[in-house]
Amino acid sequence: MNDEQMEKTRNSRNVLIGISIFLLFVAIFVFINVSKSVEEQKLYEKANFVEVEATIVTYRGHTVYTYDNRFRIGESYTTYYQYKSPDGQIYSGFWQARIKTEEEAKAQIGKKVKIYVDNELKLDTKSLDIDKTGVTIGSVFGTLCLLISMSIFIYLAVRFAQWIKNRPLLTEKPNKEEKKNKPPKNFCSVHFPIIMLSVFILVASIGSSISKEKEYQLYANAQFVEVQGEISHYNEFEKDGSAYYVTYYKYIDAEGKEYSDMWQNDIYVKAEAEAAIGSAVTLYYDSNLGVLKSMDDLIKVPKPDHTFNIIVSLIFIALFTNSAVRFIRFIVRDKRYEAEQRRQRKNYN
Repeated sequence: MNDEQMEKTRNSRNVLIGISIFLLFVAIFVFINVSKSVEEQKLYEKANFVEVEATIVTYRGHTVYTYDNRFRIGESYTTYYQYKSPDGQIYSGFWQARIKTEEEAKAQIGKKVKIYVDNELKLDTKSLDIDKTGVTIGSVFGTLCLLISMSIFIYLAVRFAQWIKNRPLLTEKPNKEEKKNKPPKNFCSVHFPIIMLSVFILVASIGSSISKEKEYQLYANAQFVEVQGEISHYNEFEKDGSAYYVTYYKYIDAEGKEYSDMWQNDIYVKAEAEAAIGSAVTLYYDSNLGVLKSMDDLIKVPKPDHTFNIIVSLIFIALFTNSAVRFIRFIVRDKRYEAEQRRQRKNYN
């Protein structure tokens, strides 16, 4: 086998090693998420849900783009429900997504919908049917990635064992002069992509941890103060042929930033909605998180677990260091080789 064939073989081997490590990483990531989904499903299966009546309280608009995210093609809307249990616990979530028109989303405000709540476990769900499709697909995909990764490792291990068994015995070592005249092996086509991928994964992993920690600290260190807002206006809606009215509050902070949202959505007398305009309401304000109608509405953000990101970072730090050292070593050796070739040509002439 000549040097060119040996270099191609090494490049192919390194590409296979890279693919195997990547698939192993994907499998670990998938299995972690599948395990979380399984634990969540087990929790929901043992819950004692009770049917209650929630209310659609708000909606949000989302811009829809083409598949390549280059052109805006329209808007879609998502409605959200809310239910307050007798013990004061607030349950909320999205009710319907991909609503085509804002009028249709607005029409749902105030609508009563059935959800299921377990007050002891603090869980709520729109349906008692547990969809296990995602867990199944995730398990199959993760297992497939793991099998392919292990198959590549086994294949390479067998090839290495065969090479060890059949390798030719070296009768003499090349001297320094022969080494100088031999060009360094170029694996840049393998190491450079590994360096770029490692940098991308490291930046994404570290950025994800910083973002989660900032969000947690933002909510953990929130200092809400009681402030006074006022009812600014109301809107009229119709449901089943009957009109109902939704009032909205407004609050302007010291910096002039205005906050506005729904206050009450179960008014069925127009005069009552009109009379509410201008009346003071108690709100809770934080300069970072904005305004809440009640402290029960504050999102409970759990302390982030960075274990997975740390493991991923350590793996790709090792890959980056290995490839960077080899990449730099090749450049240094290549410069030395070119300098030696120039010196020999000069002496020859």
